[in-house]
Amino acid sequence: MMLAGRFLLPVLLLWSQSMLADQQSMDLLKRMSQAATSLNYDGVFIHVDKQRIDTLRVIHKIDNGSVHERLYALNGNPREVIRDAERVWCFMPESKRGHMGLRSDRQTGFPGFMVSNLEALSAHYRFSLGEIDRVADRAARQLKILPGDAYRYGYELWADKETGLLLKSVLIDEQSNPVEQYMFASINIDIDIPAADLLPMTSKDELQWIDDKEPKMVTVNDSLWAFSTLPAGYKLIKVMQRSMPMDRMEVQHMVLSDGLAGVSVFIEKTKQPGVQSHHEQMGAVNAYARVIDDWLVTVIGEVPAETVKFIAENLQQKQ
Repeated sequence: MMLAGRFLLPVLLLWSQSMLADQQSMDLLKRMSQAATSLNYDGVFIHVDKQRIDTLRVIHKIDNGSVHERLYALNGNPREVIRDAERVWCFMPESKRGHMGLRSDRQTGFPGFMVSNLEALSAHYRFSLGEIDRVADRAARQLKILPGDAYRYGYELWADKETGLLLKSVLIDEQSNPVEQYMFASINIDIDIPAADLLPMTSKDELQWIDDKEPKMVTVNDSLWAFSTLPAGYKLIKVMQRSMPMDRMEVQHMVLSDGLAGVSVFIEKTKQPGVQSHHEQMGAVNAYARVIDDWLVTVIGEVPAETVKFIAENLQQKQ
C-alpha cells in the first residue's frame, strides 16, 4: 500500500494542478466576456490577415446596460459601423450606400470575444495560461486555447491584467501558423464617452439604405433540412428564414456552433443546378458551396476549410 501511494501521489498532484489550470483559464475567459459588455473604452487596433492590414478605431460605451459602439476604418475606403441597442448601421460613403440590420444577440469578434457553454469547451479545446506580456503599453495575461482536432482553429488571447478586456487575439491553424490577428495599438479603458463620439461622420440622409428585414425563426423540426452528422462538438443553434436585401428570394439560414467557433449555412433556390462544388477563402473565413438538386447550399465561418466542407457535404433534405 505504501508503494502504491508513492506512485499515486504524483499522479494526483498532476491531476489537481491540471484541474486548477483549467479553472484559472475558464475564469480568465469569463472575465474577458464580462469586460466586453461592462466597460467603456476608446482605442485603435490593427487587423492583419493574409490579404491585408487594416487599422481601425473603436469607441465602445455602456449606456443603461446596452452596448453602443462606433467602429471606423483609418486606412482604405472610409467605412464605418455604428451599433446601438437594437441595430447595426454600416456606412459606405464611397458608394453612397448604407446597410442596416438587426443586431445579433451574441457579440462576436474582437474585442468582444464571447463564448457559450464554457464547461463543454474542454471536450474539444485545451486551455493553458501563458506569461504576462505587454500590449498597447498595458500588462496582459496570455491564454492559449488549442483545438483538439482539425475542425476548429486555435486561439491565443491576451487579456488586460487590470480589467480583463481582450487586447490581442491571434487565430491559429492546425500547424500553429497565424491565420488572423487583432491587436490594440493604443487604448483608454473605463473612461467617460460623450454621446457625440458615437455619431457617424457621414449623415444617414446622404446614403441610399438597404434594410434587412427581421428574420422569421423556424423550429428545427419544421425545417426541411437536416444534417446526417456534424463535426464533434458542433450543434445546430437556430434556424431562420430570411429575405435577402434587394431581392424577393427567401433564404434559410442555419447557425451552428461548438460554443466558441460559429458557422452559418445558407440554403436558397438556384437557377444553375449544374454548378460544381467549390471552396473560397478570405482571411480566416472559409466558404464551401454545393448544389443539392435545385438548391444552392453555402457554408461559411471562421473555421478550417475541412469544417465547412464536412458540414456542407452532410446536409440533406428531410424525407
